Amino acid sequence: MFEWNPLNLPDASLHHWIMAIVAGGLGFIIGYISRQGLIGQLEGELASTERDLDDCQRAPVVPLASAGGADESAVLNRIRSRATEVNFDRIGRATATDADDLKDIVGVGPFLERKLHAIGIYTFRQVANFTKEDIDKVNDIIEFFPGRIERDNWVGQAADLDKRK
Repeated sequence: MFEWNPLNLPDASLHHWIMAIVAGGLGFIIGYISRQGLIGQLEGELASTERDLDDCQRAPVVPLASAGGADESAVLNRIRSRATEVNFDRIGRATATDADDLKDIVGVGPFLERKLHAIGIYTFRQVANFTKEDIDKVNDIIEFFPGRIERDNWVGQAADLDKRK
């Protein structure tokens, strides 16, 4: 019936070359776009991992203490030596005779209370006066988990407890 063969056309090989070049170009463009997407995803994961690493490096190293004793006093002495870094002009000054029971704040236990006392924080009023900068500084000095003071809302709890007393 039809004896027409497109491969017998004089420019058939030219058409094949053009189609091959177009297919190669499209393949290159699609590959480039997908590679850029993968690179963006990997860079995001890298940034996230670097933030996690920075958080781990800033987290305090807590020595395994047997029953407290010498290890606890070493920690308290180390903390006490950094007490001058706290801005007491902003949060207020207090002495051990003015001390409130800081353990009433959820998240503060006996050892953490001793750490706070070691740097001169004794009252709910002082904790209630914390700013973001104070929270970060105290968190670093007492070697506490980053962000924990804010998560437990020490400032709000301390303000409520100070009003009640």
